[in-house]
Amino acid sequence: MVVIAKHIDKKGLLNMAKTHCANWDNGNCVGCMMKSKDKTITFKVSSKFAGKSCQVRKKCRYFDNVVIPGIKNER
Repeated sequence: MVVIAKHIDKKGLLNMAKTHCANWDNGNCVGCMMKSKDKTITFKVSSKFAGKSCQVRKKCRYFDNVVIPGIKNER
């Protein structure tokens, strides 16, 4: 798990999601989640997140495990 800098406020997290997250849809989450097992990636739409407000300010494993590492790799 990647830990993002503690100095990033909640608004900053939301801006990062807006800019970098493939699940971002005008403030709501598409809900597409990925899982990797035995060199196979599976996708599912999670009813827990789909169509609901972006949860990055609370906790989002997709953001932590996919988006943040992707941002760090851009640099």
